[in-house]
Amino acid sequence: MFYTLLQERRLLTDFAEISPSGSDLQEQHDYWLRGGYPEPWIKNSPRFQKLWTQGYIKTYLERDILRLFPNLQREKYQLFLQMLAQLSGTIINYSDVARTLGVSAPTAREYFKIADGTFIWRHLPPYEKNATKRIVKHPKGYLRDSGLLHHFLHLHNLDDLLAHPQMGHSWESMVIENIIRELNAKGVIFDYFHYRTSAGAEVDLVLEGEFGLLPIEVKYKQKVTLRELKGIRDFVEQYSCPYGIVISNNERLGLVDDKLLNVPFSYL
Repeated sequence: MFYTLLQERRLLTDFAEISPSGSDLQEQHDYWLRGGYPEPWIKNSPRFQKLWTQGYIKTYLERDILRLFPNLQREKYQLFLQMLAQLSGTIINYSDVARTLGVSAPTAREYFKIADGTFIWRHLPPYEKNATKRIVKHPKGYLRDSGLLHHFLHLHNLDDLLAHPQMGHSWESMVIENIIRELNAKGVIFDYFHYRTSAGAEVDLVLEGEFGLLPIEVKYKQKVTLRELKGIRDFVEQYSCPYGIVISNNERLGLVDDKLLNVPFSYL
């Protein structure tokens, strides 16, 4: 469905051909909570999922990573993996991470490269092309699987997840990862970024490719006010984008304003 939006290359005004995926809110929440690895879905058992994820992390750390990087400090990298859960969805300052781990800044950068290269972490560079405002040039990133993130945060049910401070970052990261994976699966050539100014205006995801420049804002809530969308509205105006997309849990697909399209997550 998201690929269909990009093929239009203009702000859609006729939504008749676009329909939801058929998943209901409970299914979406289950997927969000448990993540996308297939094995935890074999049995509908929280205990099985917990044991499988523990085994996966141990295998990843003790077999795969140490075979690829035999000189890696195992204890430091293990601590780094646990830190990623708190860093997921945030602006990354390599010096702060290095200070916390007790390693050098280049080593901290190398850890992020390893995590990104082994498909645990998704690196989002800043979008700073033709900027007329002061841009935050630090990268952003997130754990690519929400189930793995929730395991590190000890969140094993929906109530705990919805009450956790990381809930918003978790939802945002899950949505962004699904968008990027869909476009990759369709063979679309594109780059992805995050955008944030020193004044705090931000856009969760910026896509740039054969379809042009497209800013995307992700919200968990159903009703999103225009005031909450100031960052993406400013971006659309500054970069003369044909339109921007807001992904929320609103049940209706439609226009937020003349250049913002609301897309329910269920449509993805």
